[in-house]
Amino acid sequence: MNKNRDEIVNKAFFQFLNRGYNACSLKELEKATGLTKGAFYYYFRNKAEILKEGLERYASVIEVFEISVSDGSTPLREYIKQVLQEKENRAEKLQTLFGTFIVEEFFFQLALEVEPLFPEYRKKLDALVRKRFTRWKETIARAKHSGEIRKEPDTSVLARNLMSVPMSMVNIELVRKDLKYAFSDMRLQFEQYYMLIKT
Repeated sequence: MNKNRDEIVNKAFFQFLNRGYNACSLKELEKATGLTKGAFYYYFRNKAEILKEGLERYASVIEVFEISVSDGSTPLREYIKQVLQEKENRAEKLQTLFGTFIVEEFFFQLALEVEPLFPEYRKKLDALVRKRFTRWKETIARAKHSGEIRKEPDTSVLARNLMSVPMSMVNIELVRKDLKYAFSDMRLQFEQYYMLIKT
């Protein structure tokens, strides 16, 4: 790949994620990348082309790192560990690909914002969220049935709560080079939830 093209995509996509697509003017993207308007138009016809390439790069990483619990018998505590490990692996891959730490939830927000331009990403996200929600519910139901956790919590509500834990990463300093702090914070939150519901 061309280094300048990659730099435009990486730096512009980071701006889109953190500020929103519509809020980023071409002038602001020029400033973020250090390139001129002419350089942008040499590689891309418009801002939407840059966005599409960024979305495609990001989506390719999500697809590779999705969890697959094949045997249907993973305890909830182990499933939480798997979710955390997959999130760490995905974050490291994205950091390598884009040169900066990217919060997954920002990608979701961006895909919703640009749905009129690229509706296929909204469909992918909807399918991904449904798949994750179903896996959480199935794992929680098994944990209740096996006696691993208490039966009282509503399965769907608990699944939503556990899925929302990664949103805590939005509150950390996003420019940190070391991701261990973010994931240790997330690990603590998952552990607290688990302690509240275990038998």
